[in-house]
Amino acid sequence: MEHQNPESLMIAVVQSQDADLVDRTLTDQGFIFVRLPSTGGFLRDRNVTFMIASEPEKAEDLKETLLSAAKKRITYIAAPIESGPLPIPIPTETVVGGVSLFALPVEHFEEF
Repeated sequence: MEHQNPESLMIAVVQSQDADLVDRTLTDQGFIFVRLPSTGGFLRDRNVTFMIASEPEKAEDLKETLLSAAKKRITYIAAPIESGPLPIPIPTETVVGGVSLFALPVEHFEEF
């Protein structure tokens, strides 16, 4: 199966719990991608980084596909309050998930 040379590389970072759904959705939509495990963010959670070959005219479809598969959600972290003699962890609400999406132009592409 021969593919056209991609004009852009989209890098999408999603939480690991959304990764399987993103993988299936990208496959169903016919996107060509590579899936890499990653870690990051201020919570140091496990993530998955998808490197997706794309054409400019498919960028909006790709964005909508990713947004439908990787949702933001609320979680709680233990943030210490240090106003007393001992720091006491208090649950603090924070938003996690969604997609961090980067678009890079492809200047050169080779397939061996």
